[in-house]
Amino acid sequence: MIDAYRRAEALHVSQEAKLVHRSAVTPVWEEDSFSYLVGSAEGPRQVRVVPDLKERVESPAPPAAEPALPPELTGARTSPDGRFTVTCEDGDLLVNGTRLTHDGEPDHAYGLPSDQNRLPIVAAQQGMRTPPLLAWAPDGRRFVTHRIDQRHVPTLTITQSCPPGGGRPLAHTMHYEMPGDPLPTFTHAIFDAETGERVDVAIEPLPFTHDAPLNLDRIWWEDDDTLWLLYGTRGYRGALLYRVEARTGRAEVVVEEHAETIMSTAPTIVVQPLVRARGDEVLWYSDRSGWGHLYLYRGGELRNAVTAGEWLVRELLEVDWTARQVLFLSGGHGTNPYDRRLCRADLDGGGVTVLTPEDADHQVHVSPDGRWLVDTYATPGTPSLTVLRDATGAVVMELERADLSRLEQAGWRAPERFTAKAADGVTDIHGLLFLPGDFDPGKKYPVLDSIYNGPQITRQLRTTLRGYTLDPWLLDPAGGAPSLAALGMAVVVLDGRGTPYRGKAFQDVSYGDPGVTAGLEDHVAAITQLAAERPYLDLERVGITGHSGGGAATARAMLTHPEFFRVGVASAGDYEHDGYYAIWGETYQGPPPRDYGEGSMLPHAGRLAGKLLIVFGEMDDNCHPGLSLRLVNALIEADADFEMLMVPNAAHSYLHAEAHVLRRQWDFLTRHLIGAEPPAGYRIDPTFGAAA
Repeated sequence: MIDAYRRAEALHVSQEAKLVHRSAVTPVWEEDSFSYLVGSAEGPRQVRVVPDLKERVESPAPPAAEPALPPELTGARTSPDGRFTVTCEDGDLLVNGTRLTHDGEPDHAYGLPSDQNRLPIVAAQQGMRTPPLLAWAPDGRRFVTHRIDQRHVPTLTITQSCPPGGGRPLAHTMHYEMPGDPLPTFTHAIFDAETGERVDVAIEPLPFTHDAPLNLDRIWWEDDDTLWLLYGTRGYRGALLYRVEARTGRAEVVVEEHAETIMSTAPTIVVQPLVRARGDEVLWYSDRSGWGHLYLYRGGELRNAVTAGEWLVRELLEVDWTARQVLFLSGGHGTNPYDRRLCRADLDGGGVTVLTPEDADHQVHVSPDGRWLVDTYATPGTPSLTVLRDATGAVVMELERADLSRLEQAGWRAPERFTAKAADGVTDIHGLLFLPGDFDPGKKYPVLDSIYNGPQITRQLRTTLRGYTLDPWLLDPAGGAPSLAALGMAVVVLDGRGTPYRGKAFQDVSYGDPGVTAGLEDHVAAITQLAAERPYLDLERVGITGHSGGGAATARAMLTHPEFFRVGVASAGDYEHDGYYAIWGETYQGPPPRDYGEGSMLPHAGRLAGKLLIVFGEMDDNCHPGLSLRLVNALIEADADFEMLMVPNAAHSYLHAEAHVLRRQWDFLTRHLIGAEPPAGYRIDPTFGAAA
């Protein structure tokens, strides 16, 4: 097995920059040209493109400048012109070191997120300083921020057993609202960084729901006089769009919509909303038709649908209010519903034009003047291709073709897409199958389900989440499927019912189902169908692994489908939703007075028949240790056999212990699923080759 371990380590996601070249392009636009940096086998390269001349010039990249420290390390936000720097101290705001407010308190603070959003324990561990949440006005000196009130919110205490330097264990306390608890509230105010003038926004204190509006671009300036605020109500069953007069603070609701389940303003509530406004017009996103589409409002009244059909709008790229057009990425115009296509629509309801004919997933950057489009498109089996298009979608020139040669030399094998029927026997579900690089169809392979069954994100999607690119088609940063496959397993990545990007009916299957049981049934159904078509898949050896929501799904699968899943590694799971964040249960299972203990997996602890490893960090301030220990306690009371690894000083990710945790996962799966003995004394490089 030592060679398999070496191949698996070589395919760890940390190696992607060394193994994958020319796959991603982020253009920096100038007046008549743009440039970008790209990795290559010869080192980083800089490319300059003059679209009008169809000119592409490549040269060695200049030495990288010393990167500016991010706000998360400086704890500061600086105005666009660099004149003003805003920081937080003891709950107050400071501008250029001078106190702007004087009545702040740690639990009633200006600019700070709630503890649930800030994760203060992790921040302190990593030496991070929380920068204030704010948005600068176009004039460059005024900004809008909020004040969070957590004084009434219950607290959670986490023990640090092994503090650096030794000594007694330490207790860390944070506010942590669980379902049914009182939520933090926030108000908003506009400050002039130069004069100190303050204007309070005339909106009553709003309960904190999934995220602070300023944390997800739900507050934006139209001009120096107008501010927009988009708010999702408790349980996310309503959305309200406020227009704020920035000089006076006067606010009014312009558009409001409610739903029986989740009222979406984007395909999922963890991404930026697809809502835009100018003057008395609002471009509004809703899945009221069963699919996520755009609607035009004028003067608060619906004028027309901008898009329609059994597909959905995925991302807004450009809204041209003068030309009356919107440029966006759709999902559902290709043979695979998760692939994005570039589209243009008439704001006044004149129809939709698909601009990219290639049946692939498209990631697009638009030039500031709207004349040019940089499009990188790919499928799981082909390297990505980056082209320059004009505004009609016509290809002007090829820019980059991904070089995967080193990735393939490391033992990578492109994942295979598949389609199966859900447990209802009707609904199509889709996924990816990862096989070892030395795959032999004459052999039998154990199957590993690398799971995250939502309901807020998917596993197989190429996307960008809060600035972090997720591309499971290459080295799969969310689950490391190619690395696990290299150990000698067939790894399945799929999205069952109850997950986003497939329309409201598909998504709502998980609503009110605290165990997301339909999703697990779909996983069983899909893997069974795959094995019927592929005799090299061994249904007598099926395992499952996941982190966070995937950890909870893993444990539930082992307890509720013991005849199918024989081996599981459950990591940092939110196992019991009545003890997890209020935002989770209240959003996806329904607002109070819902019984969030309904569907608990603890009564099933006695059904454990397979091999289960439970892993968690003792300082996890997301899925806190109490959630893991509830499950552990139930298994002990049932006298079940299982293994547990608690990592001292670790939070929701394992950081200093990541290499050890990964090796323990590999050892467990090798021993119990593959049926082999792990290589004695093997150690994964704790830097993951960073120093090489």
